[in-house]
Amino acid sequence: MSDALHMPPIQAPRRFWLSMLGACAAPIFWIGQLVLGYWVSAEACYGSDHPGAAMAAGSLRSLLVAFDAVAILAALAGGAASYAVFHTARADASTVESRTRFLAIWGLLSSLWFLAAIVFNTIVSLGVPSCGS
Repeated sequence: MSDALHMPPIQAPRRFWLSMLGACAAPIFWIGQLVLGYWVSAEACYGSDHPGAAMAAGSLRSLLVAFDAVAILAALAGGAASYAVFHTARADASTVESRTRFLAIWGLLSSLWFLAAIVFNTIVSLGVPSCGS
């Protein structure tokens, strides 16, 4: 047999998935905010004599504002999930618990930094007029 060490099985799958939510929610929604923002800008500034087929500029703008609010809430939810996992994992326990605490800390920091990026992007999307305006 091999002398390779294998990871122990996940003992608390709920805590693992909450940690993954905390680590991944904010970056995913930030990427979505960037992609949606570029799409809205491209539709508002279509660059030809005929408007795009998607929607009017006002409804695109309201879609962007709604997604900005959802992205902020998702980043806050990810941070709250990581905070909850951090406080439920025992600090003096096994290696598995210390890995869980590390992932929770990583998710908390990730959520906070990407929340700042989402908020700055929201300020820009609200403050800068689109080409159709």
